[in-house]
Amino acid sequence: MPKGSPVRWRGRVNMSGRAAKAGLQVAGAAMVVLFGWLTYRYFDGRALLRHLSGLARHPAAMAAAVFVYGTSFWLRAWAWKQYVGKPLVFSIYWRGVLLSLLINHLVPVKMGDAARVAVLARQPGVSAAEAIESVAVMRLLDMAVLGVFAAAGVYVYMHRIPGLPLAGAAAAGGALVLVMFRRPLRLERLWRRWRTVLQGRRGVEIAAAVAASWLCEAAVIGVIAKAVGIPLSFGQAVWANSATISGQIAQVAPGGIGTYEAVMAFALTRLGAPWEKAYAAAVLTHAFKFLFSYAAGAAVLWFWRSDWQMVRGVWKKEREKR
Repeated sequence: MPKGSPVRWRGRVNMSGRAAKAGLQVAGAAMVVLFGWLTYRYFDGRALLRHLSGLARHPAAMAAAVFVYGTSFWLRAWAWKQYVGKPLVFSIYWRGVLLSLLINHLVPVKMGDAARVAVLARQPGVSAAEAIESVAVMRLLDMAVLGVFAAAGVYVYMHRIPGLPLAGAAAAGGALVLVMFRRPLRLERLWRRWRTVLQGRRGVEIAAAVAASWLCEAAVIGVIAKAVGIPLSFGQAVWANSATISGQIAQVAPGGIGTYEAVMAFALTRLGAPWEKAYAAAVLTHAFKFLFSYAAGAAVLWFWRSDWQMVRGVWKKEREKR
């Protein structure tokens, strides 16, 4: 077989993809073990109940946190709609984003994007290839924004230049493009579309909406961390959230249980918080997100009961992969 043949190249990409997946699974398992040790060392049921009662005494702050957190997903749905650029009602994108959130908190691996693809691909005038492309591009934008926030925080709060993480993120993004887009799409055609969509005012608005969505999500950490006794500036909350979500690439449990808490607790301790408070803030923040994902997903399935079949299909596909 010639050295430069497409078959040989695709084989190397597949091998690299499997190696990267195995590495992420090992990293995820290590963080779950770390979370277990943190739980053994710092879990305090009475303290968690005390923090919960403190949050309950501030219903206005919690209502605001729910609203702002919900707004973060509204912004992602809006950015997705702008990218697709088809005359479809906004509720389609909103449903897709919330169902993706629900599924990511139900299955061990991130299968939520399959729900977004399925919801969009069922619409008239949208092909499966277009749905896959749009979801993948929005995911790449998420990764890019989170990478910038996380790298900036490493430099500002840890006084290090994050060259290696940036290079790793760039390599991961490039590999994702090659693996996801080689079929049924062509990179050349994608590049022309990206230049059309992401240049100019439209591209700025899409990127700004994605960035704003992550800023909204960071506000939740600020509210809960304050109740636990960790006063964070908004910039610190943004970095803690970005670092934590970036760590979810190694998710091995539903909703990233274990990886989320381990990364967030570490990030908060780098900002000066003691481990016991960092652990409590991470657990409560993740519990908040789990409750929101289930409530929002249940609301979508109540009003759009036809989506039940799609959710069951994604669940069945995940079980078959085990």
